[in-house]
Amino acid sequence: MRAEVQAVVLGAGPGMRMTSLTSDTPKCLLPLATQPMVTFPLHLLQQAGMTEATVVVAAGEESRVAKVVEQCGLTIQVDSAPVNTSTDPGTADSLRHIINKIKKSVDDVIIISSDLVTDVKLQDVLDFHRSHGCALTALTSPMSRQHVPMPAPGTKTKPSINSDVIITEAKTGRMVLVVAGGDYDDCVTLPVLPAHSPTPLLASTALLDAHLYIVKRSTLEEVLAKDSVCRDMGSFKAEILPYIVARQFDSNRQSVSDEDYESLVSLYNTSVVPSRYHCLPTFDAFACFVYRHDGVCVRVNTMSAYWDINKRMHSLFGQVLPGSPHPLLHPSAQIHPRAQVSGDSVVGAGSVVCEKTNVTSSVVGNHSRVESLTRITTSVLGDYTTIASGCVIDNCLVRANVECKCTLKNCIVTDASKIQEGKTYINETLEATQDFA
Repeated sequence: MRAEVQAVVLGAGPGMRMTSLTSDTPKCLLPLATQPMVTFPLHLLQQAGMTEATVVVAAGEESRVAKVVEQCGLTIQVDSAPVNTSTDPGTADSLRHIINKIKKSVDDVIIISSDLVTDVKLQDVLDFHRSHGCALTALTSPMSRQHVPMPAPGTKTKPSINSDVIITEAKTGRMVLVVAGGDYDDCVTLPVLPAHSPTPLLASTALLDAHLYIVKRSTLEEVLAKDSVCRDMGSFKAEILPYIVARQFDSNRQSVSDEDYESLVSLYNTSVVPSRYHCLPTFDAFACFVYRHDGVCVRVNTMSAYWDINKRMHSLFGQVLPGSPHPLLHPSAQIHPRAQVSGDSVVGAGSVVCEKTNVTSSVVGNHSRVESLTRITTSVLGDYTTIASGCVIDNCLVRANVECKCTLKNCIVTDASKIQEGKTYINETLEATQDFA
């Protein structure tokens, strides 16, 4: 990927929809199988030829994020940009914080969330963006039934956020209107859409906005400027993205001349097939498009998504981390010859699985220990977790040391002090924070 592109990874989010896991670990560092979450977008950028990236992190977490690059065998150089998260800054606020790090020499900026797991070819998205002369291109993916995550264990709650509404031109994929799922309740009232195109429009609530955007640098600088009409907008997806999409149809905006268009073609002529630049009837430098990816594309921003991707990672690992040097059964893990570990399980570095233990369709995190006579089924154990001898762990997410024999079914455990010897727990969330709700 050429030097006229710069990447920004947004990793300062507190994970408000997965607070059971983020009380002591930033969301971007939560393990997916055995790899920190931020590893996946960084690897995606590296695979596309990017040699450096700016990662926005919560203040105080810079060193932990920097270690990820070394520990996970990445070669991409990371510039950690800390932000104060005490005021709960939005994604747009994070971008304003690092806008001075955007080089004037680049033409486009890749904005990617640290919770994105995908096997998309980033160069293909960039080629599409340039071939359409876009101000913005958003990565989307259809939400089919087999990609809807199963409910996470623990206390059952109803989903609180609706699906995004994305309206596009049926033939071209040009965005006409977007409404974030959190901005409406039972229904959404659509405005009268501009009659700019004779093509039919598609309105969908079944497209995932992957939170990967390629934005023209000039567009990004304009909307993030101190005197911009967007200066009070905190969310890029929910506020600034709809503004950029709506601006396409502003009759007062400036247009790009044919001469400027020819210069643009000349500038990018060496990076994509020249004929692709003529895919639009007329050039529009304000155009916004969706790039639809039908492969793996998951936002790990809820407990259900976190649970689901961990359970599926054994089959997705080669797709979302191609060329990774980390095998699913790490060579430093010690698995007793009399232990049984199924082929669809993951055991991390430095972990120990003792004799007469059965691990089936589960993830055992890095540096964890599973004592003897233990049965673990369809569960996820976090890093540095110890499970006592004789425990039965079924369909559970455990990120704490379980030091007494017990049975856990469909539970989330982050505070093992709530577990008593010999008891059975079903559909419970055992965490310290619930006492102070």
